[in-house]
This record gives sequence, C-alpha cells and structure tokens, in this order.
Amino acid sequence: APPASLLHGDLWTGNLIFDGAFQGLIDPASYYGDAEVDLAALTTFGTPPATFWEGYGPLRDGWQDRRPVYRLWIALLHLRLFGGGYRGMVETCLNAARA
Repeated sequence: APPASLLHGDLWTGNLIFDGAFQGLIDPASYYGDAEVDLAALTTFGTPPATFWEGYGPLRDGWQDRRPVYRLWIALLHLRLFGGGYRGMVETCLNAARA
C-alpha cells in the first residue's frame, strides 16, 4: 500500500521538457495513485535522461514485478486505439506479470 502521489497521468518522454537547466511537464491528466504508475508509463516507449533518475532517487523493492502490471493499461489502451500491432505488447506485459 504505497502512499498516494499526485500523478501526471500521461507521462511519456514527449510530455517532458529538458532544456538545459529547465525541466518541465506538459499535457497532464492528473490523478492520485502509486508513483510507479507514472514511471512505468514514462519508460514504456523511451527513457528520460540519467539526470531524471538521479533526481528521482531509489525505487521501492519489487518495482520490477509491478512495472509490467502498470504497463498493461497502456498496452491495452494502445491495442484498442491503434490496433493489433500492440497485441505483442499486451502479451509481453501479461507474461512478465505471470498472469
């Protein structure tokens, strides 16, 4: 039962701004939940620079087991919106989650 965090809700590298010293987020769809949900979304189609992870700090034990479960929603959404090309992503998430 992680503490509730304010989530971006649509966090991916296209919604991050890294421009020298300025870092920002755009296009939020905010809600409260486990902070790892945003991190799973952020790393589904890319990864932020190392400075992001340095500033974020360590993750809770077991994050590797939770990440495919949190990515499953993204995979299902993309499957529904964009078609069968995302079926493999759904299957990968399910297999990684041992579902």
